[in-house]
Amino acid sequence: MKNTAAQGRPLVYSLVWGVVLTLVVSVASAVATIMEFGDMGIRNAQACAFLVMGIIVTLYMKRKDSSLVSFGFRKLESKPSRAVLFYIPLLLIAVAQPLMNGINVELGAPEVISIIVMTLLVGYTEEAIFRGVIWNYLRFKGPFFYIVFSSIFFGVLHMANAFGGNDLIHTLLQVINALLLGCVLALLIETGRNIVPLIAFHFIYDALAMVSIENLEREVLIVSILNILYLVYGIYLLMVLIRKHRNNSLNL
Repeated sequence: MKNTAAQGRPLVYSLVWGVVLTLVVSVASAVATIMEFGDMGIRNAQACAFLVMGIIVTLYMKRKDSSLVSFGFRKLESKPSRAVLFYIPLLLIAVAQPLMNGINVELGAPEVISIIVMTLLVGYTEEAIFRGVIWNYLRFKGPFFYIVFSSIFFGVLHMANAFGGNDLIHTLLQVINALLLGCVLALLIETGRNIVPLIAFHFIYDALAMVSIENLEREVLIVSILNILYLVYGIYLLMVLIRKHRNNSLNL
């Protein structure tokens, strides 16, 4: 698979993908807001932006590798294995918010469908870019370089969502949340080498968060709990990755 331009300037190409995605979604949100489409209209506009970027990134990946294996798209094993243990904590993370706040049963069918479509597109597109394309660009620099870079980059691009609140502690926790989640997902693509479970988690996490009842009083507590889970999970994955590379070195 030839990717000469990206290999020459992998950081630049990585930054371009993330920045373009953010700009396209931001423009779609701004237009929908100016047109006064309402919450669901804004969400649908964002979904269209993610759809466009999802198509673009898919065509790019297919052009570079028709099998998509080099971007982490692998078949899931039919038989249970120890690798499944890597993903079990993702379920705890995904259900934390709805368990604590409850599900908003007042949402209508159009809203639920809109949320499902939106979060499916977000999960696929963001993972394909951050844990697919960018991982493919930077893997030759070593796993730890990729993990640090992609975690910070993922966190920075998600910081805009955190600055909507006026509370400093709340904002800082949201920023840390984005950074730690980016780190966990980067560690998972390095340890498991499979992007499919990450796409599924990203979709479920976002969907459950959006159908949960908003509770500003509990939000700081929920984000704090999630950050602790990310930290513990990240340390476990880091130990697995270090042991994996140590074993590979001994086998050489």
